[in-house]
Order: sequence, then C-alpha cells, then structure tokens
Amino acid sequence: MNPAGPASPASPAIAGRTTAKAPMPQSRRFLIIALILIIGYGVAHSVFSHHDTTYEKIAGQMTQALQNNDLDGVEKFQNAETATQVTHAVVGRDADVFKPLGKLKSVRETSADPARRIHQFDVTFDKGVVHETIRFDPQDKVVGFKYELPASQ
Repeated sequence: MNPAGPASPASPAIAGRTTAKAPMPQSRRFLIIALILIIGYGVAHSVFSHHDTTYEKIAGQMTQALQNNDLDGVEKFQNAETATQVTHAVVGRDADVFKPLGKLKSVRETSADPARRIHQFDVTFDKGVVHETIRFDPQDKVVGFKYELPASQ
C-alpha cells in the first residue's frame, strides 16, 4: 500500500499523457533571436569599446571649458600655484583658438611619461585634431598645458 495514498489513474503524469503545445510562430522566433543578438551586441560593445581614462576626462573637460571661455571651469583643474596664472585673457585667447574648430568629439591619450607625470592627447573636433600635452601634479591637478593646432590652422 502506498503511504501517500492511492495513485489516481486520471493524472496525466502517472498515466503518461501530456497536452500538446502549439508550435511557436516563426515571426516570434525571429523576434526572440533578434532581441538576443541585439543584447549580445550591446554587452560586447560596452565591454570591448574604449572607456575614457581619468586623464582623458580631465583633458576633455578642460578643453571644453577653454572652448566655452569658462574661467571657473578651467581653474577647477589647476593646482593652487597655476590657478593664479590662469586669467580671463589666457582663457579668452584659447577660446578664440578652439571655438572655430567646432564641436569636441573625442579625446584619446597618445602617450604618457608617468615618472614626469606628462600625458599627451589627440583632441578631435569637427574641423581638426589638436595635440595637447598636459603635466599633472601628484593630486592630478594641471601644472602645465600646451597645444599644437592642426596644420590647416
């Protein structure tokens, strides 16, 4: 005798009967496959694409501040000593240089000398690429900045 009780002959699991499911429509299969491929592409792209380094972010934000003639935006990246040397005249002159280049598209670090804390960047604008060299102090504040304009400038 079964301690759980008598088996029911009408139960499909016991009798071996299952209900048949209708096959998934072809269009739904394609939709699911496309969705999986899109998600997979997004994950792969985010994992393997370039992510800005700390120094690229600083260079990009400072260049954008220079282009916008934003003295406060430039000063926040300077250390206490060099902040006193950054004036409206200096930022205005640089704004006059950067503004005609159009929208800032990207900043890529091209080389670095960690011992001297000097980093070089190619800053891409709509109308050219500017090569920047920035020297940082140990707190990652800017203590030296220079740039080279594209050949057509």
